[in-house]
Amino acid sequence: MKQFSGNVKRIREHLQDDTSKFIFDNRLLYALTGDYEYINRIILSLPQRKELDEAVKKCRECGDDLVIWGAGNDLLILLDLYPDFPIRCLCDKDVHKQQNGWRGIPVISPETLVQKKDEVYVAINTSAYQEEIGAFLKSHGFAEDRIINLGIITNSLYSAQYFDADIMTPQKDEVFIDGGCFDCSTDKAFIKWCGGGYRKIFAFEPDGENYEKCVKKSQEEGIDNIELFHKGLWDCQTELSFESGGGQGSKIGEEGGNVIKIATEAIDNVVGDEKVSLIKLDVEGAELKALQGAAGTIRACRPRMAICIYHKPEDVIEILEYILSLHDDYKLYIRHYQMSPCETIVYAL
Repeated sequence: MKQFSGNVKRIREHLQDDTSKFIFDNRLLYALTGDYEYINRIILSLPQRKELDEAVKKCRECGDDLVIWGAGNDLLILLDLYPDFPIRCLCDKDVHKQQNGWRGIPVISPETLVQKKDEVYVAINTSAYQEEIGAFLKSHGFAEDRIINLGIITNSLYSAQYFDADIMTPQKDEVFIDGGCFDCSTDKAFIKWCGGGYRKIFAFEPDGENYEKCVKKSQEEGIDNIELFHKGLWDCQTELSFESGGGQGSKIGEEGGNVIKIATEAIDNVVGDEKVSLIKLDVEGAELKALQGAAGTIRACRPRMAICIYHKPEDVIEILEYILSLHDDYKLYIRHYQMSPCETIVYAL
């Protein structure tokens, strides 16, 4: 316990602002107790939560005339935040959901929805596609006062993740490591953030379906100077069991179910002489191992880092402690980017 206490004290000394200390303290208490109240404290501290409260209040005032567009992960988060949120009808492009409903709630198609444009109100509840959906509704005659955009609120939170302008600014000739590139959306955000002023991207994705998305998107959207690896990140080159989620939420797993074998690589083995300037890791619980596999690069290049610290309870201590063991002058910031326990990031500068 003395060693554990010492680690906490050392980490807090490197946290650069009160926001970081507040999130660290509550994530640590959540890790120790499992009490969700500590996560609620973090969520309630987000300015977007207050905006969402106001938007949800407007939704409630619509009563039975409200249709929620989006029957996915964002809806689950919404219901966790507001368990008594009244949902009478959903809209989604997914034909299977239209045919079978979602948890007993009917799901209509966008085509059916537009036929009711003068009868219903629509709450857009998807962050990724809120702009596209809003444009669709307006182009099909929905009045602005019949559209409540929840997604624009949550998207303003998500979109800052990894490249928070309050914390980091781009450098000339960035060399970016994207650990867990999913569909290259982070790489696109990186390019936008640095204004295209980068030399190279190393992107790693072990999930086969996601890797193919990355290949397709990088070609279609002309992402230059990107090297894609169909591999996970670890502390060495090996083979591991990997639980494929067919999308988000894949992770290192056990035998059985959707578990497949994946090849892994260490960052130190692939970057060569490149002067890595920025490392992002969202690798579903393998962050510490991936950092250990980048120890030489981190010592030599002292890159800035944006690392997920929410996949395992111990991450909030072990990852920060390991970063400081490589360079004890790193300045640490912690931010949270989702209205759930997920998406807590430590920045090391």
